[in-house]
Amino acid sequence: MRKLRIHLAIVALAGLLTPFSSVFAQKIFKDWPMGTEPAAIGLFVANHYVSGPFYNFGNPGQPQSITYPEVCTWYGALQFAKASGNKELAQKLALRYEPLLAQSQSLVPRADHVDHSVFGAVPLELYLQTNQSKYLETGKAFADQQWQLPDNPQAGQQEFQSKGLSWQTRMWIDDMYMITLLQVEAFRATGNKEYLDRAAREMVVYLEAMQQPEGLFFHAPDAKFLWGRGNGWVAAGMTELLSVLPSGHADRAKIMDSYKR
Repeated sequence: MRKLRIHLAIVALAGLLTPFSSVFAQKIFKDWPMGTEPAAIGLFVANHYVSGPFYNFGNPGQPQSITYPEVCTWYGALQFAKASGNKELAQKLALRYEPLLAQSQSLVPRADHVDHSVFGAVPLELYLQTNQSKYLETGKAFADQQWQLPDNPQAGQQEFQSKGLSWQTRMWIDDMYMITLLQVEAFRATGNKEYLDRAAREMVVYLEAMQQPEGLFFHAPDAKFLWGRGNGWVAAGMTELLSVLPSGHADRAKIMDSYKR
């Protein structure tokens, strides 16, 4: 039953990305079988997540550091708690961060890779929801370091940086969510337009380089297959960005056109 409910939720989410008539859309998003409505599935998944330890890809013990699947699930659960007004869940999700401020600080990843840097989205979202400054500086540091060359950078990293992009750029479609989410959350938390411009600039470069004629994306220029989950990263990344990108922003039209395609 649990697997069935999660499967139905995934099918429903996929429907959000599929063109269909407005009449059908109105029916499918109102006529939910009992126990499969978004509020029920969201609560089920969030409670399942918050009740377990930090994720370690199925290996025994704690991970060496917080992984990006953990970050994305944590951020999603925080968004669900906010959207549903579930203060008890929001508190549990905030308490999950407390060990990272004390005895488990070593679990905080280093901002040395795109998959590690996305961690900053969690403290930034916690700051947005709690207004506690202890979260802001940590999250902001991850966003800033994404554009600050490390010591002894590689040639490719320097080249991306010289073009105004993050040195963590890989030209993998995963990055269109990982980089975007962190920079968008930094913008939401600070109001600093520089974070928004970074995310938009990065997104446009990826779109121009990687979107195929039918609208979908290869995983990478040297991995020419239409990876389903990767295209989900793209769709989610563009959604996060378009939700805050002003109508008059120079890059909005390009991003919206690619999103519709």
